[in-house]
Amino acid sequence: MRDEQPYALNIMYRAGHSYVWELADKSGILGRLGLSIATLEEADWAGKADEALFNGKIDFIVGNHISPYRHVAAGKPIVCIASPGNVVNGRVLSRQPFGSVDEMVAAFDGKQVRIADCHTLDEHGALRHGRGNHFIEMFRAGFQPDAIDWQELDFEHAPGLDAKVIDAVKSGRADLGFGYGRFNEELERVGLYEMTLPTLPMVNGSTITTSYEALSKKERLAERLVEAMVLTIHYARAHAEDAQRLFNTNMGRPYQEHRSRVESVSRYRMKPYPDTDGIANVYELCTMVSEEAKTIKPMAVWDMHYLRELDQTGFIDELIQELPESARDSGSLPTGG
Repeated sequence: MRDEQPYALNIMYRAGHSYVWELADKSGILGRLGLSIATLEEADWAGKADEALFNGKIDFIVGNHISPYRHVAAGKPIVCIASPGNVVNGRVLSRQPFGSVDEMVAAFDGKQVRIADCHTLDEHGALRHGRGNHFIEMFRAGFQPDAIDWQELDFEHAPGLDAKVIDAVKSGRADLGFGYGRFNEELERVGLYEMTLPTLPMVNGSTITTSYEALSKKERLAERLVEAMVLTIHYARAHAEDAQRLFNTNMGRPYQEHRSRVESVSRYRMKPYPDTDGIANVYELCTMVSEEAKTIKPMAVWDMHYLRELDQTGFIDELIQELPESARDSGSLPTGG
């Protein structure tokens, strides 16, 4: 451990994104940086996590990609300092197979398309990130907004939502449906088809969302968090079997230990800079529901200098060089940002 003040962190995570920090803890990476986890709690909606951050109850949020824009526009010191997840791929269900997005759009040329999906807003009135992605994906595919009849069947994480989407498409009440689970066998059984949409740049997943107030209270907290994220992604790639064993082992930690898959961490990029297109798209989602967010620029939420300083030392490049070629990011070695 370095000669720095040790801290026990209080963390909230969104949408199940606890795995980076659980592995950082169990692998000993946090300990080497003088950090540990006091609490790692899931927040079922953005406002709960934001309130805890502003009240000083937590040090950072894992996630919360849309609400920070509204808060920055209101003058609050919220900030995002790293984002290793920058793409999403929606999956569309249909009664007929489509070989491409163009073929799908052409099949409904001049007709209204009925799409089964979750509710646009969550139980607290906030935009669901997943549903927002679907808006952008369908518009960019070529559908006009007024040509889509969105059929909202339930809240995004409600039990049975996938079954409702499948039934709506199978029965003909909907032409297309967005899938959330893994149900290929069930689709084959009922005669439906699934198509993965083109990759959409979109900030998502384990973004480090914090506040300047929280960072000011703990020595080099931002620098240590960014380094811990990089080291944990490297560990998941370099020691995949050991990482999976740690996920599978209940070690009596002071938080719920999930049986995550190591791929949930190793898929992240070694240099967790957000993509500019991903930032632009998540900003677009916020402006759908927040007029205040239109008063600021997409980059206003982001402060990448902590990651940039670490990157400039060559530390991340050295970690990447240690990995076998197959485990490296394409294009990782040039400095990003």
